Amino acid sequence: MSGHETPPIVRHDALVPLSRDHYVGLVHAHRLMKAASKDRVARHKALADFLEAWRTEIEPHFRDEERLLIHLIAGENDRRRLLDEHAAIERAAKEAVIKRRAVDPDPDFVERLGRDLEQHIRWEERVLFNHVQESASERQLKDLAVATEQVELTRNRGRGGCETDPGLSTGTGANDDRA
Repeated sequence: MSGHETPPIVRHDALVPLSRDHYVGLVHAHRLMKAASKDRVARHKALADFLEAWRTEIEPHFRDEERLLIHLIAGENDRRRLLDEHAAIERAAKEAVIKRRAVDPDPDFVERLGRDLEQHIRWEERVLFNHVQESASERQLKDLAVATEQVELTRNRGRGGCETDPGLSTGTGANDDRA
């Protein structure tokens, strides 16, 4: 392993479904960031694809995290950050609807949306989920596992056209078994 790689994170089974959901967000974050430096057609497509993923997968994922995790987050700063970042990305998604109508969507906005989404997901994976699995009781984690298993059963497993890209790992190690 080279010095710049992040070591795999051992994720509690209760959090694996939420971790797996992050893949969709990472795919769209990277598509947005790449499209920002391309032409207007690429920016339109990236925004359209993001908005579809937002509607069908990312926003429902945010609501599930808030519903299932907020009471398990021990630190007030982590709770506040989760809610604040979700709200900021939701505002950006609403703004993306307007930006997409422009002849040439603002490349800075497109890049920033992708970067903010990626940074939020990375923080959840590297910090928040670790805090949850360290501070929650075994009973709470078992209850969470039941709830996340139900959530995962309701997810659209088609993944909105997000083909597997090994460079976008959420970093959850061996039990990151998304396809």
